[in-house]
Amino acid sequence: MIHADWRRPEDYVYTEKLEAGQWAWEFLRRNREYQQDWQWFHECWQVLETAYGKPPERDFQRWKKDPRAYRKMEGADDDCQVTQDSVLIECWMGAKWGFYKFPLNPSIEQPCIGEQLSWRELEESVHEVKGAGSPYLDGYAGRIALGFDLELPLRRQFETAKRFLQMRKARLRREGTLTLQSVGRHRERWTLMLRLLDGLQAGEEPCEMYARLGQEIPDGAETTLLTEAEAMVNGGYREILRLPDHHKL
Repeated sequence: MIHADWRRPEDYVYTEKLEAGQWAWEFLRRNREYQQDWQWFHECWQVLETAYGKPPERDFQRWKKDPRAYRKMEGADDDCQVTQDSVLIECWMGAKWGFYKFPLNPSIEQPCIGEQLSWRELEESVHEVKGAGSPYLDGYAGRIALGFDLELPLRRQFETAKRFLQMRKARLRREGTLTLQSVGRHRERWTLMLRLLDGLQAGEEPCEMYARLGQEIPDGAETTLLTEAEAMVNGGYREILRLPDHHKL
């Protein structure tokens, strides 16, 4: 389903223009489980359309009564209408893989985000820091813990914290100790990951791919790049959606 040749860097020039949502898709479409799910979904959808028609003639009332139009889903999902622990198969696909809209064929390249593909918003987590030795801090210059008094009104505390964080961020940038994350900053590394994934799909051995890519791989990344790529395919792609396409203050 992936038509790029990992040996040819020119086959990946398109990544220079990808935005965050499209990058996330590049990794998801290389997930074998997603490919299998989509094939199952596509075949099931064709069977349903044969039985009940395509828009605008589709008999949706009969469609909704067909058990083949549903799939069991563990746990509640606020974005899907649940009927006896089951949801419509298109909603099941979206809930599992993190998007809205109609499930995309993995062969589709550079989908229009917001039209062909809409990602579900990621829940933001709150880190409760207990002591300076918290793993959340762990020497990261870009992370900080602030204290709030829950016995007092929070609004002024939030405003004060915001000003403090803005000033601290500006100072760290001046000192050169803060690296602002963006899609553009990761593009070259992610492109190498895609090439490695495509090479694996083509049956290549990792050592052969590393040898061929040679100087394109950053020093010390030989043993981690493929592991990172596989982690990105297996759910890590959703974290890309947190990143701005360009540096933001």
